Amino acid sequence: MKVLMIDNFLPGSTYSLELGRELKKSCDLSIFCRKNADVQEEGITWIPQGYPVGGKRAVAVLAYGISLLKLAGTIHRGIFAVVHVQSFHHAAYEMEVFYRMRRYYGKLVCTVHNVLPHEARPGDWERYKRFYDQCDGLIVHNETSKACLMQQFSVPEKKITVIAHGSYQNQKFQESKKERYQDKAVKQFLQFGFIRTYKGIDILLDAIALIQPEKRKGLHVTIAGEQFPKLDGTDYMAKIRKLGLEPYVSFCPGHVREEDIPELLANMDFLLFPYRNIYGSGALLLAYTYGKPVVASDIPAFCEETDGGRTGILFAKHNPQALADAILEAVACSEEQMEKYRQAIGELVSEKYNWKKSAVKTAHVYET
Repeated sequence: MKVLMIDNFLPGSTYSLELGRELKKSCDLSIFCRKNADVQEEGITWIPQGYPVGGKRAVAVLAYGISLLKLAGTIHRGIFAVVHVQSFHHAAYEMEVFYRMRRYYGKLVCTVHNVLPHEARPGDWERYKRFYDQCDGLIVHNETSKACLMQQFSVPEKKITVIAHGSYQNQKFQESKKERYQDKAVKQFLQFGFIRTYKGIDILLDAIALIQPEKRKGLHVTIAGEQFPKLDGTDYMAKIRKLGLEPYVSFCPGHVREEDIPELLANMDFLLFPYRNIYGSGALLLAYTYGKPVVASDIPAFCEETDGGRTGILFAKHNPQALADAILEAVACSEEQMEKYRQAIGELVSEKYNWKKSAVKTAHVYET
C-alpha cells in the first residue's frame, strides 16, 4: 500500500520519523516534509519539498506557494492509496490542496494532535469542521481528544481511532534512562518546550512564591524553551524579579538544541506541566523517555496520560497553592517513591506508549 505522509514539523518534532521507522514495515511510505528537515531513514522515501520557514515576506510567500504546487504535484503523480496529514503550516491553504487533489488519491487520514490550534482564530472551528468531515479516518492520542471531536464537531465515533503517542526512542535518550535516582539536597524541576500562555508559567511562578523561603532552598526550577511574542508576550523575567524568585528559578527563553536535550533532562528530578488545557503533550512523553516523573495539572489529558497519577503527582488545575503543595511533595519524595514512579513509567511505555504498537494500529487504520 502506497502512503504519503505530510509533516511540517520536522526537524523540530521527530514524531513522523519515529513512527515511520516502524510503519515502513507495513506499507510503502513516503514523507513530504520541509526542505530543511535533514532526515534520513532507509526504507522511507523522503520528499523534502515543503516550505522551509523564514526569510523576507515576499520571498517567503513565493517559497510557500511553490511548496504547495510541489505537494499537489506529488499527490497527482503518486497514485497513493492513503494521504496521511500529520501537521499543517497554514491549514487553510494546505486543506484546499487536499480537497482539490481528492480524485488523485484513495483515502484521507489525519492525526489530530490538537483538535483546534492552541491559539485558535475566528473561523478555525468552521475550517477544521469541514476538514474533519472530509477525512476518511481520524487518529487521536487519547480518549479526551476523541470525546472532543465527537461532542464539538459531531464526528462519528467509527471514524476516530485512539493511537497513543510513542515515547521517543533516540539512542541518547535511551542512555539517559540508565542513570539511577540519587537523593539530592536540592531537587531539580524543569518546564520544557515552547513558551505559550496555555502552559501556565505564571501559575508556576505564583506557586513557587507561595512556598516559604526556607523550604524553597530545597528546590530549583528551570524554564527552558523558545518564546515567540505573538504567542506569549509575557515578561516572565520581570515577574520572577518582582516575586524575588531569582535564586530559585532559571528562565531560559531560547531554542534548546536537540543535542543539548539529553544532558538537560538527565539532570532533572521532575518535569512540570502546570498547563491550563491541552489535548496531549509530546513533552510529557519526552519525560517518559528519560524515565522522569511529572508534576501535572489534573486536566483530562494528563489524568489519562499519567494513568491517574501513577507516573507522578497531579494537582488541581489553575490553583497555585495546589501546585505549591505538589512541588513540596515532590521535594520530599524518597528514593523508594521515585523508583515506583520509574517503574510505572516503564510499564506504561511498554504497554501503551511505544511506536511498534502505534505503527500496527496506524497500518490497521489504512487497511480498513
